[in-house]
Amino acid sequence: MQIGGKRYKIGSGLALFLAISVVSALVIIFLTADETTWTGLRGMRPRYIAAACALMLIQWCLNAVRFKILVNSLGNNVSFATSFRAFMANVFMGAVTPSQTGGGPVQIYVLHRAGVPVAKAFAGCLMGAILTVFCLLTSALTVLISNPELRADFGPRMTGILLAALIVFSLLVVMFVLSIVRTLLIKRLVGRTMLAVMRVLRVGKRTALTKRVLGGIDQYRESMKVFARTRKQRILLALLITMVAIATNALIAPVLLSGLNIDYVLSTVYPAQFILLFVAYFGPTPGASGIAEFSNYWMLTTLSVQPNLLGVYTVLWRFFTIFIGVAVGGLVVLSLIPRRRSARSAVSV
Repeated sequence: MQIGGKRYKIGSGLALFLAISVVSALVIIFLTADETTWTGLRGMRPRYIAAACALMLIQWCLNAVRFKILVNSLGNNVSFATSFRAFMANVFMGAVTPSQTGGGPVQIYVLHRAGVPVAKAFAGCLMGAILTVFCLLTSALTVLISNPELRADFGPRMTGILLAALIVFSLLVVMFVLSIVRTLLIKRLVGRTMLAVMRVLRVGKRTALTKRVLGGIDQYRESMKVFARTRKQRILLALLITMVAIATNALIAPVLLSGLNIDYVLSTVYPAQFILLFVAYFGPTPGASGIAEFSNYWMLTTLSVQPNLLGVYTVLWRFFTIFIGVAVGGLVVLSLIPRRRSARSAVSV
């Protein structure tokens, strides 16, 4: 699939995402289902499904608002609709590429089509990602520090997954810091790498393309300076909205557990969601497929949540936290693909 002059292997990524997610869910259902499972599923209360849907929509809108605030801070006004489409495209592409960062280029493309320069769109999207990572990390650490019992409940599997997520986070922090304090080094590395790759691929106008990318890095650095010097209040507002969006997303889990009449302790299950969201964000699989399902299963098992409906709950939880978003984002991405005019329409009457 070609978008904005770039080709993406969406089909294979989407198939991998769905395959891992479905297999993981089936394995969990196999491990947990018994004769009471389907009886419990039939007892699902519709108002809780409606509440989960409302929380999902609120979370989407909050993310769209914060991206609108960040991009507008750089002097390019975009509508809420454009920001919403950019966010949903990011959700889809993040699910069909190996990590959440895979949605960034398409998100930038949507903003660029709305008239935002690429460097400013990149800076706005990067700042949004930074705020998301910061909120996920601080909330997860706060939960772990303030809940020693919850920390003790985590088995070696969840501890290992959390450590892996922290390693990925640390690498991203190093890359971001280098892009700010050692811009010349980054430009040198990017320039040499681009020239070498394009030379192997026999791409024409290598020097011009490289200069264009390096110029974009300079514009990106200037945009980040604008954020740091003159837009602190808007960044703080976007930070607050990010935290509210994450907290809203975390509420979907207890709402679904209540709808399935599953006994749980809100004071442990709700804080644990912040850790799960942190792990899922840095999962190395498309849309954290497999990692999210089994992390959710292991976490709720350690918190003594009754197991017979955990498989069904996991499917519903992923449905509202990722699957619907991927479907909506997929429609947005499809709308970005240029439609070729048919031979008949090209002939003048």
